[in-house]
Amino acid sequence: MILDEQLADGRVIVLDGATGTEIRRRGGQIDGAAWSAVANLSDPETVQSIHESYIRAGAQVITTNTFATARHVLAAAGLANQTVALNRLAVELAQRARDRARGDRPIAIAGSISTMHAFDPATERFDPRYHPTPEAEAANYRELAETLAEAGVDLLLLEMMLDLDRAPRAVPAAVATGLPVWVGMSCTRRADGSLVGWDIAAETGGEPSAHGPPSATPPLAELIDALTGMGGQAAGIMHSSIASTTPGLELLFERWDGPVMAYPETSYGGGPDGAHGATVPPEQFAAAARAWVERGVQIVGGCCGTTVEHIAALAAAVPAHVGKRPAG
Repeated sequence: MILDEQLADGRVIVLDGATGTEIRRRGGQIDGAAWSAVANLSDPETVQSIHESYIRAGAQVITTNTFATARHVLAAAGLANQTVALNRLAVELAQRARDRARGDRPIAIAGSISTMHAFDPATERFDPRYHPTPEAEAANYRELAETLAEAGVDLLLLEMMLDLDRAPRAVPAAVATGLPVWVGMSCTRRADGSLVGWDIAAETGGEPSAHGPPSATPPLAELIDALTGMGGQAAGIMHSSIASTTPGLELLFERWDGPVMAYPETSYGGGPDGAHGATVPPEQFAAAARAWVERGVQIVGGCCGTTVEHIAALAAAVPAHVGKRPAG
């Protein structure tokens, strides 16, 4: 309800930053098959500490470490039978962090859901051995959404929605819980200026990776129209470069009249070990966020590569109220 009031009043909401890359940066376990998911079990103190750090840096919303905890991803790490327990633990760690660090500020907990699939540690690519049928995949997203909701998250955050194959299985699962749903889409601006769902090959010049089995990369306009049509309280551009995020937001403003969010990545993860290139400095990141807020973005934070320092800089730089958005 606090977030509803803030959205209605035009107040800016600050999200947290990266979880997976921050776990790796602090020496926590990153799994060759299931990315950051295992850290909830192997390094719970690290996960909780990251949440606490973001709260103290000024975040009003912290995100559970559940980006890679759907059943078909955990299966590749031998943890399928712990799917429900591991996701409940992720929420508990966020709740403990909130209770320790919030002071007198209200802090919301967002349950992360992505369409990531399992890595093959040997190739650092999608592992077809753990690719579920469409029906099983949809059921796994329902299980994840319901588990997070029952464990007590305040909203569900759909992350890296980038195609029209898997994303339409995840969004309805979140909406069906009755919780507020924020839909985060990832995009790429190609060399010809076209905007499409996140295209790893175009971003890096490399091969498709393990974010999922090969699928068509749709025009961003089609992705926006399809996913926002499924419901949700807010929509945004996330895990996209700053250079792609800005035009992506402009297109979103044209096609969506609800609250808009932005949380870019500040570096690129080249594989399951979390290897990253150069990081955008906190000051540059914060300046970009301020410009987006002045243009009408109401919810801002960071994705892969962003640190506590990035979120502290952002929280200090953005105005308290959202600027007037361009006419759609």
